[in-house]
Amino acid sequence: MQFVIIAKHSPEHCPTSNAKIRQLMKQGAGEIPNVAKKLGVKIVTINVFGPDHTVMAVMEANGIEPVRDFTMESRLIQWNTIAIHATWTMEEALSKADALQPIF
Repeated sequence: MQFVIIAKHSPEHCPTSNAKIRQLMKQGAGEIPNVAKKLGVKIVTINVFGPDHTVMAVMEANGIEPVRDFTMESRLIQWNTIAIHATWTMEEALSKADALQPIF
């Protein structure tokens, strides 16, 4: 299954302005691949939305629990508000849509 993590923080908690968070992020960034591997999570991508104070990660895992654990063990949860979204591929979404009777 594929999951998208959206992590948002305030300017006050941004590594660009907060020295403690910057240090935490520098230390944690190097550990992220190890944390993911330990939890059985494959990182597809992790991107920062520039000045929007938002981080997006696309991950593959057998369920949501390893992804939740990732947000904890990577410490992202300590300086971000986290939303985790389960996703479908476009093909899966179209197949599910085709199974429904249109309402219009």
